[in-house]
Amino acid sequence: MEIKEIEAVLFCIHCNEEQDHIITYINDKISKIECVHCHHSVEIKIDLLHEFYHEVYEKIVHKPAEITEEYRSDLSKFLLSLPVRIIKKPYSIYKYMKQTRDVFKAFKEQQKREK
Repeated sequence: MEIKEIEAVLFCIHCNEEQDHIITYINDKISKIECVHCHHSVEIKIDLLHEFYHEVYEKIVHKPAEITEEYRSDLSKFLLSLPVRIIKKPYSIYKYMKQTRDVFKAFKEQQKREK
């Protein structure tokens, strides 16, 4: 799970003109749009647990097919890369869990600030 921010020029209804806006995405879903000039923001509620479960489910469901396709296309390359992948996998899982935890933490902090 990841948070991305991009900048775009959109029409601001409070400024009555086109202004730079920061659009915040959580897993390719818009969660917030904020005007850089007047700081008016529109927030879209996202169910983080649902997003997390969906993401993990997709990874679990599609991984066997990916592995099968890899070894069918080139078995020798697959077997040579297997030891490295086995060593790297715990770190990649750790990195993913840390990134997801940071998203949840940032989301909770944002909700506290709003109250």
